[in-house]
Amino acid sequence: MKKSDLTEEITVSEQNESPVNKNKKQAAKKVWRFAKFYILLSVLAFIRALATYVFIVPNGFAPGGINGLSSLLYNAVLPFNEHLADTVFNPAVTSMVLNVPLFIAAFIVLDKKFAFNTFFCVTVYSVIMGVFSAVDFPQYQASDSESGYMLLASLAGGAGAGISLGFMLRYNTSLGGTDVIGKLIYAKNPISDVQWLIFMCDCIIVVASGGLGFIGLDMKAGANAIITAVLSPMLYSFLSLLATSQVADVLQSGFQSSLVFNIISDEYDSIAEHITNEMHRGVTMMTGIGYYTGHEHKVLVCVVRKKQINTVKRIIQKCDPNAFIYITKAREVNGNGFTVNSGA
Repeated sequence: MKKSDLTEEITVSEQNESPVNKNKKQAAKKVWRFAKFYILLSVLAFIRALATYVFIVPNGFAPGGINGLSSLLYNAVLPFNEHLADTVFNPAVTSMVLNVPLFIAAFIVLDKKFAFNTFFCVTVYSVIMGVFSAVDFPQYQASDSESGYMLLASLAGGAGAGISLGFMLRYNTSLGGTDVIGKLIYAKNPISDVQWLIFMCDCIIVVASGGLGFIGLDMKAGANAIITAVLSPMLYSFLSLLATSQVADVLQSGFQSSLVFNIISDEYDSIAEHITNEMHRGVTMMTGIGYYTGHEHKVLVCVVRKKQINTVKRIIQKCDPNAFIYITKAREVNGNGFTVNSGA
């Protein structure tokens, strides 16, 4: 049987299919799509819980957010009452309880889908944290604040959290906390600088983690020992927060940043021709007028991969050494010749 005949037969078969079967197939596809989405969210919540339980909590880090605050409360209570810390102040419990008011506000003010997805992620996260605690899952615990293992723990915990956060932000969800607070503030006051407000909230928690350094500290040890004990949890928490931010940013915008060349030159034809022929990149030409001189010039705009910067510079130098250029970063580029959402 010819391929065209087979295709035609399949098409006829699909056309003759009853509406009931079509509806069932569409419903099955829809259910599978939803299932895959929430399986993905569960995996991301698991990664975040794993990073928090294994690296963050046992080393006394508090890298911002509700999860950082939960870690701070747990480590503050643990030296005085281990049973209370493992029950009432268990991060699995406090992360859920502290997020409840935010869930209610999010359902009322924000997008219902975002609120539900965030509620789902936090619930899965809390359950997994509870399971880890119940089975006494192994933890990566450094011996003291001066150990190199402490630095590794802060970076590993931050990177794991960043992987989870980066993908969650891609799918318009989060693990609650300051992310929800930021969205609530923006909904009421769109002109506010939400990112700075979130950053300040995280920094308050990071600074508060310094209080853990006073627990069990011998005040007669000297000023150097006191400063080291207080600043160590703060600095490690900040490093963890920074690692989370950087990893999440890479996952959102891509591993490579594209560059935008803006070129003002009287040799615009030659430059554009070389870029097009040698690099197979598109060039947009616009007309600009210098305010001071009043002269009209052609402005070339070209987006290239970061690794191609020296090639473009060489072409410009060859065609017009006196050309005026300035380069900016393009965080996300979509279109012909570029990978979607990769910035490459």
